[in-house]
Amino acid sequence: MIALDVLFVNQYVELEDNKGNMLVAQIKAIDSNVFRIGSIVVKHRISIPRLVKQEVYIYFAGASGEKFQFKTCVLSQARGTPVELELSIPEDVFIVTAQKREFFRVPANVNFELDVGISSHPRRSYITKDISGGGISFIKDGHLFEYESTGLNGLLFIETRDLTHKIPFKGRFVYQMLIEKGLQIALEFTDIRESHRDIIIKYCMKVQLQRRF
Repeated sequence: MIALDVLFVNQYVELEDNKGNMLVAQIKAIDSNVFRIGSIVVKHRISIPRLVKQEVYIYFAGASGEKFQFKTCVLSQARGTPVELELSIPEDVFIVTAQKREFFRVPANVNFELDVGISSHPRRSYITKDISGGGISFIKDGHLFEYESTGLNGLLFIETRDLTHKIPFKGRFVYQMLIEKGLQIALEFTDIRESHRDIIIKYCMKVQLQRRF
């Protein structure tokens, strides 16, 4: 696999450290030996300064929609804002087909309903901030959710050209974090049909490719 054939500017990539913490960012520039990422859209339990000089895993979708991964090193962090990281481009032989495609996450607004399992929070409609085959995140107004830990049930509405796929799922909250706009919540799917997961993954790939052009 030739690195410069599958990486491109404005492509979204997922970076994961050796503890499984992650962020999703956009490739800002590429040359023959290094590439630079910025415009971070998702960050989960990861310290950006501590990434410098560390080995990380990169997951991404190529132009064909196929999912790839490679291990590389964070070379430096650009000074000032916005935050940007420079990473080394691996040798071509180290780019392999990814096995964990369900974790590839893209920013997307998808309608869904969520029932948290208690009467004080009846089933309500929300819009995702981002989505992957492994879960979603969204922002809501108000206070922290109270919820029944085993009772998170939801329904996603994935729009395609011809129809709307209604995708039921069970899930658990990964975190609830107060931000300026309200409350950002990450939810992990704990029970979802693999055929439905495939629909979500294909949708994510479509969004990724649309952002390229």
